[in-house]
Amino acid sequence: MAELHVSILTPAKVAGTFSAEQVQVPGIDGYLGVLPGHTQLISELGVGELLVHTRQGIESYFVSGGYLDVGEGNHVTILVDIAEKPVDIKVDRAKDARQRALSRLDDKSGVDVLRAQAALRRAEQRLVVAARLSK
Repeated sequence: MAELHVSILTPAKVAGTFSAEQVQVPGIDGYLGVLPGHTQLISELGVGELLVHTRQGIESYFVSGGYLDVGEGNHVTILVDIAEKPVDIKVDRAKDARQRALSRLDDKSGVDVLRAQAALRRAEQRLVVAARLSK
């Protein structure tokens, strides 16, 4: 069976390279799934959980911003601003960030609402990915 050749890259490091059966990424308008033989594609990514299905199991990452490039020969390159494994997520910090964002949204005076909503989404998605550790 054909496999995907997956590379997850951030500006600071190579977050992971895998031979995978499937990849699920948070697109800007919803999740996308990539299987071997997928047509070539470039897509903008949003905030959420990236799942890489390998023969050994599922690798999970919190990702924020970036691009997906599905190239020829089952090569999948994921370029993201941030890629964090569940074990690397600081849960207390994410909870604090969520609370700060909610407070800013409650206090409507002089608040950049879109920025506060983006911060809230990042914090909540970090907590979702971090919860994978307890499963």
